[in-house]
Amino acid sequence: MSTDVTLRLTVLGGLGPGRAAGAEARRLAGLAGRRARLEVDLIDLAAACLPEPCPGVLPGHAPEPPAVRELRPWLDAADGFVVVAPAPAGPPPAGPYPAGQHSAGPLQRALVWCAEAFKARPVALHVRAGEETARALRTLRADLAEAHALTVHETDCPDHALDELIWWARALRTARAHTPYPF
Repeated sequence: MSTDVTLRLTVLGGLGPGRAAGAEARRLAGLAGRRARLEVDLIDLAAACLPEPCPGVLPGHAPEPPAVRELRPWLDAADGFVVVAPAPAGPPPAGPYPAGQHSAGPLQRALVWCAEAFKARPVALHVRAGEETARALRTLRADLAEAHALTVHETDCPDHALDELIWWARALRTARAHTPYPF
């Protein structure tokens, strides 16, 4: 595949209490938007109002909520994602999830309801600094790995992260076009 094909990058923000990462998501979307052959969408996942999945009921076996139907095409169109999240301030919240799992909010709901959109796609993680940053990154990586997404190496330099994300987005787009992801 030629590098002159336009890629679609989706920046996902609005993931934390108070949506403190919104300004950073807008900044990164603007930075990415200045790149040639890159279309950028900015989605506030908290504003998407995705419902919590019903415990014990897999999406696809339950009626699809309107919020999911509205969000899914935007996520499906992405060749890669940037996830912008604040570091959590404390331990994971309790919720109706199996041991070891928790609801950290809108991203996890998107990963459950729209899992196919993340399969075989790269995701750059940008977690705002804080004492819980390492734990937040481990949790995000685990959630994305379960969704069969590829996380790119996080870096303090957004330009380097975007370079790596674009490389993987092109490679995985080509791979999906030649051999659909079977898992």
